[in-house]
Amino acid sequence: MALISSSSDKGSAALLQDELVVPKRKSLRLDTFPLGMDNTRIDVRLEPKLKHAIDISVNSSMALYMRKLQLPMSNDLLVEDGGASETFHDVFSQLSSVVAQRARQSSRREVYQLFILSVVKQIYLSVDRQLRDCREGFDVDSTVGGLSGGDVVSRHEKLWRFSRHQTMLRYLVSHDLLEQLRSMEVISRKQRKSILALSWPVAEEMLFNPLLQLSDLSDEAAFIEIYPFLLLKPEMFRTFEQLMLDVLCRWLPDCPVRRLSNEHNDDLNALQLRRDQGDFPAYAQVEAYLRAVMSQSEYQRMESSWFDDPGNLSWLTGGDGERGRPGFWDAKRWHAFQDNLLEELEKTLQKNGILEMVFASALLPDLFRSLGRKGALRLVYEYLLGGRSKKELIPILQQFKDISDLDLYVQRMNTVRKEIKHADTAQRRSWLIKVVEGYASLRRDLKLSWEMYRALDLIRLLDKPKELTLSRANDLLQEFSLQEEGQTPEVKGHVILKADLRGSTELTASMLREGLNPASYFSQNLFDPINTLLQKYGAEKVFVEGDAVILMILEHANLPSQAVARACGLAYDIIDLVLRRNLESRQLGLPELELGVGVAYVPEAPCYLFDAGRKITISPAINRADRLSSCKGRDFVGFGEDKHWGVEVIRIEQTANGVSGSDQYCRYNVNGIELDLPAFQHLAEEIVLKKVKAASYGKKTGDNYYVGRFPDMAGKTRWQVVRHSAIKHWDGNKLSGSSKKAGNSFYELVTDPEILSRTREKLSGKN
Repeated sequence: MALISSSSDKGSAALLQDELVVPKRKSLRLDTFPLGMDNTRIDVRLEPKLKHAIDISVNSSMALYMRKLQLPMSNDLLVEDGGASETFHDVFSQLSSVVAQRARQSSRREVYQLFILSVVKQIYLSVDRQLRDCREGFDVDSTVGGLSGGDVVSRHEKLWRFSRHQTMLRYLVSHDLLEQLRSMEVISRKQRKSILALSWPVAEEMLFNPLLQLSDLSDEAAFIEIYPFLLLKPEMFRTFEQLMLDVLCRWLPDCPVRRLSNEHNDDLNALQLRRDQGDFPAYAQVEAYLRAVMSQSEYQRMESSWFDDPGNLSWLTGGDGERGRPGFWDAKRWHAFQDNLLEELEKTLQKNGILEMVFASALLPDLFRSLGRKGALRLVYEYLLGGRSKKELIPILQQFKDISDLDLYVQRMNTVRKEIKHADTAQRRSWLIKVVEGYASLRRDLKLSWEMYRALDLIRLLDKPKELTLSRANDLLQEFSLQEEGQTPEVKGHVILKADLRGSTELTASMLREGLNPASYFSQNLFDPINTLLQKYGAEKVFVEGDAVILMILEHANLPSQAVARACGLAYDIIDLVLRRNLESRQLGLPELELGVGVAYVPEAPCYLFDAGRKITISPAINRADRLSSCKGRDFVGFGEDKHWGVEVIRIEQTANGVSGSDQYCRYNVNGIELDLPAFQHLAEEIVLKKVKAASYGKKTGDNYYVGRFPDMAGKTRWQVVRHSAIKHWDGNKLSGSSKKAGNSFYELVTDPEILSRTREKLSGKN
C-alpha cells in the first residue's frame, strides 16, 4: 500500500519533517584546558574522599551482582554495603556543588564538564580495576589453595565461570554506578541550573551512554541487554539501515542519513584499529563499528539530525516514543499512516530474508534470561530461526555443564519458537517496533560513545604524589577538592621506619686502605638512592646521622594512603639496595654491610619541636622502631650457630639473668624487617592478608605466614609476606615456646630470598 495516497498529501512530508525533533547538545570545551605533563592529556586530581566512595560503591555492587549471577568470590573484600551508595551520594553532592560554584565564579561552564567527565572515568577505571583484582584473586586463591592442598579442578571451573560472565558483570556494575550518578545529577539539576543556567553541562544521553558500560562490543550476552542481537555485527546493521531508508525515504525524501558507498563495505575485522587504545579497549571497537556503518564526516563532525533522537522513529512507527498526541493529521489518519509504514517495512524485511531475525532478536533477551544465561546465546538464536534442528542441538547442549535441566531448557526455546511462528499481526508489529527502537538507540549511542571516549581519553587522573607535585608546580593540575586552597589535610597517623646500618666503619676503613673514597661511595650508592625512594613512597626524613636512618610516612584523614604498606615497600627496597651494594663489595673484596629495619605505627599525628629553625619530630614510634631494628645479643647461644638472615626474638627469664629486675629480650635482626603489633594490625586493615601454613614454605609448624599485595606509587603490584612467630623463652638451659598472645609474639616482614622466591613461584603459578 502506498504511503501517500493523493497529491494533496505530498506537502504533508514537509509538515511531518517539521514535527521531528533535532537534538541539541552543549558542546564539550575541553580544549580550553592546558595539556598536562605528558603534553597529551589534561591532568586532573579528584577529591580522595570521592574516589574512595566510588571504590566502596563499586565493591558493594560487584558483590551483589556476583551473588545474583552465582559467581564464585575470589577474595574476602567483596562485601555488600548498604551504606555505600549513601556515602557516594553525600560526597558527590557536596563536591559537585563546590565545583558548580567554582565554574560560575570563573564564568567557565567547561569546568563542570571536566569534573563530571572525570567522575565518570573514575567509575569505569574503578570497575575495571576491581574486576582485574577479582580475576587475579583466583590465581592467588589457587596459590594459597595449592600451598594447602587445594582442588585444582574446582579452581579452573571457578575461573572459567568468572571469565564467561566477566563482561556481563562489568556491564551490570557500571550500569548500577552510572544510574546512581544519574539520580544524583537529576536531583541536583535545578540547583545546578540556578548556578550555571544549564541543567546538563554534558548531554545526559552522552554521559550515561550504555555502550560505554560494555567492555567488549562483541560480547553477545551483554549486548542483548541493550540492543537487538541482529545488530551485533556492523554488516547486519548496515543491511537493516539500508532497508529502513528504502521505506522511510519514500515518505521523507529529505532523510538526513547518507548511504555508504560499496567501497566502505568492509568487514569489521579488516579495519585498522586505533594503535593506542587508551584506558578503554572498547574505544577501538566503537570506532571500527562506526567506520563500517556510517561516513566519517557524520560522526567525527558530530552532525546532528532528527535521526539522532530515537524518539523520532518510535513516534513515526507507534512505539514508546509517542508524544501524547497524534501527528498533524487526525488520529484515524495518523494510525493508518503508521500501519502503512510498518507494513511496507515488514514486507521489505521479509523480501530480504531478515524478518525472522528481527522477531528472534526481539524475544531473545527475555528468553536467555529465563534460561539463566546458560549455554551459548548464538545457538539459541539459530534454533529460534530454524537454523538448527532439535536433533543437532541436543548433543551440543549436553556439553554445557551449567545446564542442569536440559528438557526444561529446550522446552522454553520451543515455546518461543512456536510464539514466533503463530504470532498475529499486532504481536509481530510490536516486535518490529522494538527492534526499530533498538536500532535507533544503537545508532545514536555509537556516535555519542565515540565522542565520549574521545573526551575521557583526554583526561589523565593523577594520584601519585610526585606527579601531583610536578603538575601542580607547573600550574597544569585541575583539582576538584573539598579542601580549601592552602589547607593541608588532617594527619591521623604516622609510620616510623628505622634502618640500623652496621659495618660502615669497617667498610670505610677498608676503602681508605684501598685508596677509595668512602664519602662518594656512600653518597652515590646509598644515600642518593634512598632519597629517590623517599619520593617514590611519599616518605620524609626524620633523622640521618652516622649509621642511623629514621624515615616517616604520614597518614592523612579520609585518604586511603596505605601508609604501613608503603613503609613496608620502602623497607624492602632499602634492604634490596644494601644487598646489591654488598654484591659489588664482595667482587671488590670489601667488607659487606648489614641492616636491620624496624617499622612502628602510631594512630595519631607526630609532635614537632623547632631548634634554630630545624624541625624535630617527637614520636613514641621512634623508640619502638629503634628497638625493633636492633641486633642486641646476636651471639646469644639461643639463636643457634647457623642463624644468618631474618628476625628472631628470645626472652631471657629473670632467673636466667642472675640479676633482679624485669626479663631481658635478645633481638636478632640481620637484613630483616620487624613490625610492631600496631603496624601489623593496620597493615591488615590496608590490604587483604591471606593466612598460609608454615609447612608450605618448608618451615616447622607453629609460625603463621600472611601473604598480601598492594599497588606502589608507580602502580606496580608489590607482594608482602609477614611471618607471625612466638617469642621463645630461655630459662638458662633451654628454649621453650609460648603462645602467640599479645606481648608474646613478633611480626617479621620476610626478606629471606628462599621464601620470597617460593612465594613468587607459587603466586605466578609455576608450582
